Amino acid sequence: MKSARLNRVSVPMRLVAAREVVRPRILHLINNFDIGGTERQAVELLKRVDRSRFDIRLAVLRSGGGLYEEIRGLFKDILEFPFHTFYGSGARRQIARLRNILIDEDIDILHAHDFYAGVTGVLATRFTSTKIIICQRHLKLSDRRIHHWGRYVMNRLADRVLVNAESIRDHVIASGSAVADRVVVVRNGIDAKIKTADDGRRAVLHASLCQELGLGSEARFIGAVGNLRPVKGHRYLLRAMVEVLQAHPNVHLLLIGEGPLREEITEEARTLKVDSNVHLLGHRTDAADLMPAFEMVVLASLHEGMPNTVMEAMATRVAVVATAVGGISELVADGITGHLVPPADAEKLAEKLIAVLSDDRHREALATNGYRFICERFGMGKMVAAVEQLYDELHGRSSFVTR
Repeated sequence: MKSARLNRVSVPMRLVAAREVVRPRILHLINNFDIGGTERQAVELLKRVDRSRFDIRLAVLRSGGGLYEEIRGLFKDILEFPFHTFYGSGARRQIARLRNILIDEDIDILHAHDFYAGVTGVLATRFTSTKIIICQRHLKLSDRRIHHWGRYVMNRLADRVLVNAESIRDHVIASGSAVADRVVVVRNGIDAKIKTADDGRRAVLHASLCQELGLGSEARFIGAVGNLRPVKGHRYLLRAMVEVLQAHPNVHLLLIGEGPLREEITEEARTLKVDSNVHLLGHRTDAADLMPAFEMVVLASLHEGMPNTVMEAMATRVAVVATAVGGISELVADGITGHLVPPADAEKLAEKLIAVLSDDRHREALATNGYRFICERFGMGKMVAAVEQLYDELHGRSSFVTR
């Protein structure tokens, strides 16, 4: 009896070599690597994306920033396309230069991580074979009309709009700027290296912060991590602190971040007479490491995407009080994994802060529930896998490519 065999077709070796699978060429474009949520997610993605499957390259509009050193060693060359305004000839030259590189290097996908990179990218990819992914991580960049129209045009021209929350997806579709099948939700990832701390570690961190700030051991800390910009709602947080300090005079608010409102916030704290209990710590690369020393983390934003701050607080088992805007409601179940308050409402914010500070058992329950929730649903691996799947989809990985 003859043995069963698969029929094989003889193919010349030179054709086999020519028809090998080629890694898609992905160029990432970002404004800069200043410390922020968008930049942090970009860094973590670039560290983890599978380079055996994808040819990953990086370009910036401006080099530098607090996170730049983390990423620089991963790339032999980082292209830079500097210009100061879209209205000048410098922008036109840089966009033309980027377009030429996309064509000459046969770039398959341009992944633009923020607003300015997105505008640059959609203009550069016009009438090329390069597909473009743009990211929208907030409901709006600002109230300026140019930002609104810029976002609308970007979404219309992009092959995919990557958002990090269902609420932003709904907003984009409702605006008419992109059809539903072009809007993809990829939630932010949380680094597994961020670990909850035991009571001993919390005590050490608390003592270190007290020493750094010149405070006694009775000090209790509320942390607020975010750039000092109007959208973060610091004015309402400062007003809430007036009532918080009447109930808990040993509470100190730690503002971690930098921005144009630093002097205004300092003056407002002084006017409200809470300045001795409000500390502006500036940019801190160890913000997540400090969180176990906080009694809670607060976010008073007027609008948001999927904030890293809330996710990091949950991952370190710290209670959260935040405004019910954007993707925050997808993270915080009110009264279960944290507390939600209306935006721009200092009175309601103060009420919840006082309630959490006043009840140790409830605060611990919020922290524990939040920790379980975030660990189950927001791993960094899930974020990276979702982005890689998007690259495969756009590139059409089922086909063989010859270069």
